[in-house]
Amino acid sequence: MESTLQQHKQVKHSVTRVVQLSDCHLGADQDFMLAGINTFHSFKQSLSEIEGSQKTPSLIAVTGDIASVGNQRTYQLFSSAMLSSQLPYAWLPGNHDDFSLMKASALQPFTRFVELGGWVAIFLVSAVPGEVYGEISDTELTELDDLLKQYGDRNIVLFVHHPPAPINCKWLDQQRITNSEQFGDLVARHKNVRALFSGHVHQENESIWQGLPVYSVPSTCFQFASGSDTFELSDLPPGYRWIDLYPDGRIETGVERLNYDMGKMDRSCLGY
Repeated sequence: MESTLQQHKQVKHSVTRVVQLSDCHLGADQDFMLAGINTFHSFKQSLSEIEGSQKTPSLIAVTGDIASVGNQRTYQLFSSAMLSSQLPYAWLPGNHDDFSLMKASALQPFTRFVELGGWVAIFLVSAVPGEVYGEISDTELTELDDLLKQYGDRNIVLFVHHPPAPINCKWLDQQRITNSEQFGDLVARHKNVRALFSGHVHQENESIWQGLPVYSVPSTCFQFASGSDTFELSDLPPGYRWIDLYPDGRIETGVERLNYDMGKMDRSCLGY
């Protein structure tokens, strides 16, 4: 039986909507709490709002740190929630995920790319096992180069966990993609790449990197304070990013925030 994602791969619309979710930090059960937030509850509320929106997305891009700690039960919980939503989706791992375990236990296989009419969304792995920082391996770079050549006549959007560019948070900027110059040189050779969307930083940000628009997204649970030198939480609620892809290569994007009570957030949390 075809997966929901496979059924939607060839769907064409005048404007294609993609929604980005990231940094869910789910636990092994629905009662798991992190920094005072029930991460499954906020994740489910995000899905419910997307389901109830006027414009149904052609794809949900989940950009890593799906788990707080890689665990088979966590990935089964994530898979069950996504299946219940009936939203087509693709995912990639973050530094908190166990990529091998997720590939073995998630219902939806890891998908390198998704065709969306005149667009192609490419999913890159920046997570390095046992490390917090990001890196795009030589194997990833080679596969990306091949795909960009293969889809030279399509508009491309890239999804990755770690950002390649600084976001003006000293502690988080130390964790960005370490070989971003090499990565950027490759991307710059392909003029059909329109934007890059990352997770990891638990906040909304946009910048220009190698002439390319780069966007980050709020977490579906708690947020990090923008402009901070050290770890600091923000009072802002969970959110997600919508991305509208136009046939002529234009992109419109913005962030939606949940109506979510952050009053129980644990500010004494010194890390995550």
